[in-house]
Amino acid sequence: MNNVRFNLLTTYLKGMTMGAADVIPGVSGGTIALITHIYERLIRAINGISLKLVLQLLGTKRKEAWRALDGAFLLSLALGIGTSILLFTSLIEWLLEAYPIPLWAFFFGLILGSAVVLKNKVTSWRFSAFVALLTGALVAYGVGVISPSAGSENLLYLFFCGMLVVIAMILPGISGAFILILLGAYQTALETVAKLKSFDPEGLIVFAVMASGGLIGLKLFSKGLNWMFLHYKNTVLAAMTGFLIGSLFKVWPWKKTMTYHTNSEGVQEPLTTIAVFPDLGDASQQLGSALLSFFVALVLLFFLERISKKNPDA
Repeated sequence: MNNVRFNLLTTYLKGMTMGAADVIPGVSGGTIALITHIYERLIRAINGISLKLVLQLLGTKRKEAWRALDGAFLLSLALGIGTSILLFTSLIEWLLEAYPIPLWAFFFGLILGSAVVLKNKVTSWRFSAFVALLTGALVAYGVGVISPSAGSENLLYLFFCGMLVVIAMILPGISGAFILILLGAYQTALETVAKLKSFDPEGLIVFAVMASGGLIGLKLFSKGLNWMFLHYKNTVLAAMTGFLIGSLFKVWPWKKTMTYHTNSEGVQEPLTTIAVFPDLGDASQQLGSALLSFFVALVLLFFLERISKKNPDA
């Protein structure tokens, strides 16, 4: 029993790290799922959800249905993700505002280390694996350089955004938060979280719409992804390694803003940026704190990998 509780707690904490990552534009919760060895289990569990099993939860076979759904795992993970989003959204926003360079350096280290870990999981580097790697890198890079859209607050549009963002969240290297930025719905999502905290009915409606879209998108996408893992696992892992490599451009700590846009509050924010090398003689480049954050990320990744290997079912 203690071991079961420990596994559920571990899954909950992994969910929290996924939730924190999903708030950051440029970082994917799917990357954290891969690092912590729960990615394939998550895809299988999502793919296994059916209306029949959900209805059985209300009947006499609820224990069997709960086990078939891998309910304890999914619930623990979902609670962790939700807790993290509610608790850390404001903190992440503050860190992005006050300490952007060390924060981006931390995630750069996390993603670079993850790419190395994932690359080692590819058992055979055939031609198809190299093509998948290159394709994944180009797709992730291409997504990173697309100019954001002005977006819309129409509920049907937000439903569509929910579908796309959750799909991106489970793909390593493609950030759900950045997809929201591209679709012009990132600010709306942050405002929705704030409204949920204050029990504003409008926030609940928008959340329900986006969450519904996310659940439908997740279910549709997971079926194809699960099939690909079963039949082309090596190629899929190579493509995901490429996703991670291609996303490094987006999280590079030092950038030069090329164009700006005005947000809903009338404040100018960066719209398009290019990566630049830091000026070693400029203290404002925070090179020391960036390097420290980078190595802290690598150490954290090492411990996450080690703990997860000991508890692969958590």
